[in-house]
Amino acid sequence: MLTIYPIAIYEDNYVWVIEHQGQVAVVDPGDSQPVVDYLRKRNLSLDYILVTHKHWDHVTGIKELTGTFPNCEVYGTGHETIPCLQHPLLGGETLSLMGLDWKVMFTPGHTLGQIAFYMLDKEGQGHLFSADNIFVCGCGRMFEGTAEQFQASLASLMALPHNTLIYGTHEYTLANINFALHIEPNNTYTLHRQDVSQTLREEGKPTLPTTVADELKSNPFVRWNQPDVIRAAEHFSGLKLNSDAAVFGVIRAMKDQF
Repeated sequence: MLTIYPIAIYEDNYVWVIEHQGQVAVVDPGDSQPVVDYLRKRNLSLDYILVTHKHWDHVTGIKELTGTFPNCEVYGTGHETIPCLQHPLLGGETLSLMGLDWKVMFTPGHTLGQIAFYMLDKEGQGHLFSADNIFVCGCGRMFEGTAEQFQASLASLMALPHNTLIYGTHEYTLANINFALHIEPNNTYTLHRQDVSQTLREEGKPTLPTTVADELKSNPFVRWNQPDVIRAAEHFSGLKLNSDAAVFGVIRAMKDQF
């Protein structure tokens, strides 16, 4: 049986714990102690650490976890310096881990070397560990890449099956929805998501995972071809925008100032 569980760390990060066939993996452990506590409480060991990019809140726990679980193997982006990295991945690789099939996707934009992990379970359901590429109604900041790179990366993720579950690493949902409604105030699906997400947070529950379908209907960062999104970007920039990447870049700049 496949189980995927979020461990909350820091103010708004998640470490995703994946269990299947008696093996355990964690994605982007920015802090070690909450992960160790979770595993010890359930009498579990740690077999794999999957790392998407170099930022401190995604890698700080790796060294201590590999010391606590010395048989653990670290798979991560080979484009950046990752602690204890044993299996560098550049994108395009296929992996067989935990009895599951994985595909590594190269997704520059947030950083120049970020990757994402796409996994198919035994029922054919897709699971995307998207790191800081995409969140509920949002995306990561464009720290290093270009708008063209980031938009192309997001387009590749949105080309996955619509029922793909997306496990982002930050609980930014309510703030992201506020911005999404600033861009598309008449998007009734986003308004619905606001109500649902507010209730989840009031109950202390995560708003993730999301799905490709949900993001295509409500996330302005992947709705670069929608009239209201284009209109908002052109009004902000004062320019006629002639590409999806140009629209995306302006929307990202708007969010940085929102």
